[in-house]
Amino acid sequence: MAKFFRAFKQNELFRPDFERADFNACVGDNGGPYSLYDYAYGYFEATVLLLESVRKEGWVNDLIVYPICLNLRHAVELYIKYLISDLTKLTRSNAKFHMNHSLQGNWSTALHLIKQTKLDVDPNEIRFVTGIVTDIMEVDPNGSIFRYPESIKGDQHLKEWAIVNLAVVNDLTSLLVKIVKEWHYKIEARIEAANEKRPN
Repeated sequence: MAKFFRAFKQNELFRPDFERADFNACVGDNGGPYSLYDYAYGYFEATVLLLESVRKEGWVNDLIVYPICLNLRHAVELYIKYLISDLTKLTRSNAKFHMNHSLQGNWSTALHLIKQTKLDVDPNEIRFVTGIVTDIMEVDPNGSIFRYPESIKGDQHLKEWAIVNLAVVNDLTSLLVKIVKEWHYKIEARIEAANEKRPN
């Protein structure tokens, strides 16, 4: 088993431990490569786990709010990029996602592709996800607000905001995760069906 891992890089912090193998996580080509959806799903799951832990003794809501909101924002960003990446397989278009951290332009592209592919999604779900994207963009347009306490210029972040209720974030995140999973299954089923129709 040790010979297998000699082909992969490791250091003192990022390495396997076979005495505690239940904690080993496969990364890179060892089980992957993983897709944008896989990464998005991981960040959604991390958000959910953090939200479930909020009421544990010793947790301080005023501090845990930042990694929760950052994970959620990043999950949404990755998921939108996944939508664009996979929906273009159905449209055979050359649409690409922007490599920046803004959600608005990429969400607009994803919406166009959803419409173009006639993906069977509920208009209420579209409105809900659009609302989430709009809310995130209002608070954190470039992905730095929950990451750092202040801007590069030294301006305090979230100065105009006072309270984020984590139960509300949990409620909306739970619904969002349900929607993104359902969309993922629909998209993957469509891609699989399209691949089966194509001649070899």
